[in-house]
Amino acid sequence: MSRREFSKKVKRDAFVRAAGHCEGPGCGAKLSLGKFAYDHVNPDGLTGEPTLENCAVLCDPCHKEKTKNDVADIARAKRREDAHRGIRPPPQIKSAGFRPGSPRRRATTPIDKLKIGYRPHGRD
Repeated sequence: MSRREFSKKVKRDAFVRAAGHCEGPGCGAKLSLGKFAYDHVNPDGLTGEPTLENCAVLCDPCHKEKTKNDVADIARAKRREDAHRGIRPPPQIKSAGFRPGSPRRRATTPIDKLKIGYRPHGRD
């Protein structure tokens, strides 16, 4: 299913209706050029039609928040629809994993340089 965008007429009418302010719940921020979006009230992925009644003019912060929630709602609806149709995700392969290896040992033990008469350069 392809995304259905709003027509120019619907966008014009929605902008006039908004009177230059965000239509997000409790927001009402003044809209700036290029800092707003026309959003489906009922998401396009959930049978939302591209009509004036389903169009909201939102400022960028409100649009981002609403889109985040819409994506989660659409994914949930698709999972329910798949379950209803008997479509299940592939089973997860569960293995015991790797066995822990034996403890590692060093090939040699560290040498204490003072025990073998280490002298820094320039000193006798």
